[in-house]
Formats: sequence, structure tokens, C-alpha cells
Amino acid sequence: MIDWSASLGDNTARRARRQVLQCLAVGLASLGSEARRLSTESTAEDVDSRRILAAGLAGAVACELVSSVLILASSRNAYGAAALVRQLVETEYLAWAVTHDPEDAVEWLTSTGEQRRKRWSPNHIRARAEGRFPNSDYWNHCEVGGHPTPKGAISILENRDSWVEITLYEAALHGTNTWGYLLNAFADVGALNALAQTHQELATAITQWRQADRLIEIPPT
Repeated sequence: MIDWSASLGDNTARRARRQVLQCLAVGLASLGSEARRLSTESTAEDVDSRRILAAGLAGAVACELVSSVLILASSRNAYGAAALVRQLVETEYLAWAVTHDPEDAVEWLTSTGEQRRKRWSPNHIRARAEGRFPNSDYWNHCEVGGHPTPKGAISILENRDSWVEITLYEAALHGTNTWGYLLNAFADVGALNALAQTHQELATAITQWRQADRLIEIPPT
């Protein structure tokens, strides 16, 4: 078993977490911009165009969340950062769903509130993903930031610095997963070259983070 507590104080890992999230924010912003450009240049009814547009919108949301986690973490606002990571987890689900099935991308873009409640809530996407996203991971994030639970709040607020690092790790984990799903949409429609430089820079940062960061799970809550 890896000693997660020792990893929290490792300066190399701390720097790598922040670096990968900074690169991720830039990469997601670029992806969103390219998606808007590509979809504008395509026919409005084209399925590939709508799929790219959905991926870009999910990427723009993820960019805001990743950037905000970094800002909150820099001010030691561990609870607020943890709440945003729970939302990033949901964005990861969405990124998978809209890139996995082109028809789903179109459906989500035009969905009503009632349709989203029936088919696009986190539990519905997890069911469609057939085990890709463990229920336990989502519930853990709900307990330590998604909902104001006494145990989660006490754990975070009384161990603020440790939770900042845990939250940055979780943001990097779910953020890079989100990036990977969104790249699939660009690759499938032959548009990956539009993100070539960003993809290369972020790939380097992800590799460095994975080599440096030995955190594999958050502590029991």
C-alpha cells in the first residue's frame, strides 16, 4: 500500500499537480475555441459538427472548473475546491457520453430539463457506461464536498493543507480523464491536428505528473 500521507508533502509531486492542472486549463480552453471554430465552418446539421460542438462545450466547462480549483487551492479554500471537483467528476461523465456516441452529443445539445433528468443525470450516465465510473467514487466526492456532510466538512476544515493536495490530485485525475475523452471526438472526425501543439505540451505534463505523484486514493472519510 502506498503511504498517501507521505506523498502529500512531497514537493516534486506538489509542483507536478499544479503544473498539470495549469497546462490542462490552457489545453481545455484551446479545445473549446477550436471546437467553436470547427463547428462554425461546418454545416449546422452535420453530426460531426454537433459532436465537436458538444465536446467543446464540455471542455469549456471543465476549463472553468480546473482553473477555479487552482485559484481556491492557492488560498487554502479546501472545501470550496472539493465541491468543484465533484462537479468536474460529472463533467468527466458528460465528456465520455457526448464523445462515445455521436447521436448522444446531438441529443444533449438540444435536451430539455426533463430529458436531462431522465437520461443525463450522473447515475444514468454511469449506468450507460457499464462500470467505467464506479458509484463509490462519485459518492465519496459527494461526501467530501458535493454535499455539506458533518464528517466531510470536519475532515476537510481540520486538515485543510492535506485536503488541498488531495483535491488537486483528484482534479488532475478527473481532469485528464476528461481531456482524453474529448480528444477522442476530435480524433474521430479527423480534427486532432488542430490541437497538435497543445496535445503534445499537455501529454508531457501528464507524464511528469504521473511519474511524480504517488497518490492513488483519497483517505477514508
